[in-house]
Amino acid sequence: MKVLVTGATGFLGGYVVRELLRRGHTVRALVRAGRPVPAALVARGVDLATGDLLDPASLVRACAGVDGLVHAAIHSGYCSRQDALQHRTNEGGARALFDAARRADLRRVVHVSTVATIGPTRDGRLLDETAPWKGRHFGMQYVHDKLATESLAMRAAADGLPVTVVNPGSLIGPRLDGKPPAWHLRRVVLSDTRWAPPGGISVVDAADVAAGVAAALERGRAGERYLLTGHNLTNRAFYERLAAHVGRPRRFREIPRTVKHAAVAATTALDRVFGWSRPPYTPEYFRLWGWYGFFDASKAATELGFAVRPLERTLDRYDWSDDRCASAGTALDPDRVRVHVPARDGTAADRLAS
Repeated sequence: MKVLVTGATGFLGGYVVRELLRRGHTVRALVRAGRPVPAALVARGVDLATGDLLDPASLVRACAGVDGLVHAAIHSGYCSRQDALQHRTNEGGARALFDAARRADLRRVVHVSTVATIGPTRDGRLLDETAPWKGRHFGMQYVHDKLATESLAMRAAADGLPVTVVNPGSLIGPRLDGKPPAWHLRRVVLSDTRWAPPGGISVVDAADVAAGVAAALERGRAGERYLLTGHNLTNRAFYERLAAHVGRPRRFREIPRTVKHAAVAATTALDRVFGWSRPPYTPEYFRLWGWYGFFDASKAATELGFAVRPLERTLDRYDWSDDRCASAGTALDPDRVRVHVPARDGTAADRLAS
């Protein structure tokens, strides 16, 4: 199958491209004009289509001659000053892309959504695909847009476009483009912090999610959504396992909820009055504290063969030397990545994942 992938230059998109190629598919990647193209895409012989979610004509051209589509592109972020652009790109782009897919009579379409469209809880109970939306968007345009684009995907499926929706959890794993890991992971590994936000997440390896996306493209049911989630952990437990894994074990304490409320109030005031708040320290980020996103991926396991590797295997794939993750070269074989972290005495400790 020849598959168009949007967001191919992003974190998850890069893994999706690699997984599709591994399964024998041909890949076309949508790339914006003037933006750098990862060398790995060129090296793998990926067909490049210049286009933009804000340019419907370019999407029609990109969909011509392909059999399937994975829509993984998203304008993300927790900064309210980007709301208008996010909305135009995300909802408007999805609408135009689904129209282009319909015109091209594509055989299979996968829309990559998020667990945020299912929603968190206060008590940490497990949620599945049937959980009703509770309206908790935390003032985030990202969540608004994901809800809107998922609704567009479901309506397109009802109108005959073979769209399947997948909802990944909190992605972890080294970036294939060689960029540093997420800031909060670096903070745990490279500092002596002992504080963790209240609440919890479902962490899952991006490589496992990519396999789930590919399986959804191959055999997912149109009009259905599948949770691609993993290890349900409190933030505190996740940080402790990460710290222990890299040889710097320590106990963490949850940041008091009073600090959350103060942080939300302070960053909201700064944002409104001075425009000073900057990612990641925005009101939208702090509003997430105290909520639990725990999910049951049994449906994806049963219908798609979705499987999640042990958390330690994912942590083994990182390279923390020089505050960087694996280079593009080593990331081509992401199950053997050198892990390098500073020990408490300032020396280095490293090992090779098996």
